[in-house]
Amino acid sequence: MEKFILEHLLIVTIVVLLTIPFKAAALWRAARRGHIGWFLTLIIINSLAILDILYIFVFSNFGTKKKEDVQDEESVIVRQPRFSQGVKNRQTIV
Repeated sequence: MEKFILEHLLIVTIVVLLTIPFKAAALWRAARRGHIGWFLTLIIINSLAILDILYIFVFSNFGTKKKEDVQDEESVIVRQPRFSQGVKNRQTIV
């Protein structure tokens, strides 16, 4: 194994450098979405970023649906500001 790595050092370096960003992105996405099973699987199994790429582009979107707000042009959303707890009557129009 050491002989293979030393003889093909450039190829091994390129593969490692391409694998690291995909591994990091997949782990980050799995952690943020609360996919504990995927997080553990991605950390344990080293698949040369194949599993990581599949998770990022295929499986990470399952179980989380983005809510699209359908609004009329006439409607206005009124929200309370987050940082003004002392003044409760002030409203922000967005």
